[in-house]
Amino acid sequence: MADFQNSRPAGKLIRWVLACLTLNFGVLAVVSLFSEGTTRSPVTVAWKAGLVVMVVAVSAAWITRPFPGRLGVVAFAVFADLGTASTLWINPLADALLTCTLFAVIGTFCTFCLSPRWLLAHLVFAVACTLVAAAVTYSSGEVDIASLIFRTNVVLLTIAAVPLVSHLLITILTDDARSSLLDPLTGLLNRRGLDAAIDDVWPLGREKDRCSAAVMIDIDRFKSVNDLYGHEEGDAVILRVAERLRAHLGKYGVVARTGGEEYLAVVSTSRLHIDALIHGVRRALRDPEDPIAVTVSVGAAILHADSPVWNQNIDTVTRATRMADSMMYEAKAAGGNRIATTEL
Repeated sequence: MADFQNSRPAGKLIRWVLACLTLNFGVLAVVSLFSEGTTRSPVTVAWKAGLVVMVVAVSAAWITRPFPGRLGVVAFAVFADLGTASTLWINPLADALLTCTLFAVIGTFCTFCLSPRWLLAHLVFAVACTLVAAAVTYSSGEVDIASLIFRTNVVLLTIAAVPLVSHLLITILTDDARSSLLDPLTGLLNRRGLDAAIDDVWPLGREKDRCSAAVMIDIDRFKSVNDLYGHEEGDAVILRVAERLRAHLGKYGVVARTGGEEYLAVVSTSRLHIDALIHGVRRALRDPEDPIAVTVSVGAAILHADSPVWNQNIDTVTRATRMADSMMYEAKAAGGNRIATTEL
């Protein structure tokens, strides 16, 4: 989540929105001090003053620091829940149920930034606080039972329905978006998915003693596989190669199926490991027990951290991909079942 938010142009806007929402919680705490019926004991004033200081600090952190990791996001959600709950017992009793609607804002944050389990934990806490606030309000005798039921129901719908419906829609949209980035046969990324994921891998090669590489893999004489065994067996070969490429290269970057029998991997690793990783592709794809034995031609373009190409005004990914494609065709022209590499 943190990498996603920090690597997208909208990341800064999201952090500013969260900072403003957080600061607004502090403003509400200050305004409530002047509400009729508010307890102004030294303890109450000190608690709200401390809460405002914490809110300002958290707001400043949203603006000045990168989007936090998972623990930071969880800590913020817990802080928001507990801070909101604490104001229920300080604010005027008449405002208790209305204050509970703030849980809807926190729930929306949990929907977008945390797992369903954390969203459920928030909803349980928010609903419990709302029911307790409703019970205390009823015991005061200031609201009749019909009005209380109406108000409580509206608040519960707000704090529960909004996050739940948002979560459902996000899940549907995310699944649709994810499926549009994947090759339906192999489950690897397609070209569009590769373009979306490549920015998180390629720049790692600029770090000291590292490098990035584009690796093109093409199954040799694949047309004869379809002609001899049929398209169903041909699909099985494509799937088997995809699974082995994912197992061999996946933890170092991203792997995509870019054509019928063609794959492209973009990886980043140490300069001491890159040659072994690339030359291990053929070995990773070979299994004597395969029902249909195939070989591959591999082309790779390697870009070391100290390469001057990084500082040229060119698209290094496109250049490396084209060079890898050229190397792959060199390997294929030499008879296939071999690897050709170059450095940029």
